[in-house]
Amino acid sequence: MKIVFAGAGAVGCHYGSRLIQAGFDVLLLARGEHLTALQQHGLKHQSDGACKQIPVQATADIEQLNRCKIVILCCKMTALSQMLASLQHILHPEALILTLQNGVEAPDMAASAFPDHAVATGTAFIGARIEAPGYVVHSAAGGLRMGLWQLGRGAQHLPWLIQACRDAAIPIRQDDDPAALLWRKLLWNCGFNAITAITRRYASDMAANSETVAIVRQAMQETVAVGHALGIAIGAEDIEKHIDITLTMGPVKTSMWQDIEAGRRTEVDYINGYVASQAEAMQLPAAANRMLASLIHAIEAAPDKK
Repeated sequence: MKIVFAGAGAVGCHYGSRLIQAGFDVLLLARGEHLTALQQHGLKHQSDGACKQIPVQATADIEQLNRCKIVILCCKMTALSQMLASLQHILHPEALILTLQNGVEAPDMAASAFPDHAVATGTAFIGARIEAPGYVVHSAAGGLRMGLWQLGRGAQHLPWLIQACRDAAIPIRQDDDPAALLWRKLLWNCGFNAITAITRRYASDMAANSETVAIVRQAMQETVAVGHALGIAIGAEDIEKHIDITLTMGPVKTSMWQDIEAGRRTEVDYINGYVASQAEAMQLPAAANRMLASLIHAIEAAPDKK
């Protein structure tokens, strides 16, 4: 069965490489210099202390996805609407769609675009970056969690995909509450993603500093309050677990930090901005999330974002 990673940046290339090395048929949908390097030289993949050059199938031709029964969407949230639109009339009739975006809106967007298809959603807790075109460095963690969001055509492929990940030595767990799964990842992102991009300091540094961890904790508390109002099963214990784990993390650059350095638009509107907007609609406080979103917006608007 053919698997495609659509929007194959650092995360898609890491998991794609693991599956390719385990013998699975994988296609990487990429673009730009990264795609050119993948097509000409394969993927240079550094992980677990080893660096390997992996032959890959890579393309920018969306039409080639019509042969894929598992479509893993790993583009940024900022590109998801365009990706879903491009898949219309191309998606295999029995394809399973898996969203791996930050935030909590991606599976509903995919389900709305493809109401007859099965949609699964997942979170990737991973430190990975594109070091150079065609060169991906996996620096921390790497576990996947996923669950079925919408029942439909292709749902039978989810157990197969989970087993394929296990065969490829990818730590994976299926979750019966995918909404809570997404919100637990959102909780960490609201606390740490923006503040690391603003300060250019690692998340472990933010967790270890009494002043910055107070901001982190406030942003997370606001997120829990919004989640509770929406019926999401997250709580204060999740905040403390995230902080404790972050204290043990190595030097991992968050996605917003990487986006700011690359001069790209960040996903802050789908993370802190989303929580702030939801809180405002429900008349809940969200000062920390609004502040973090505003500061990221100010950096994005600067002539020299770097």
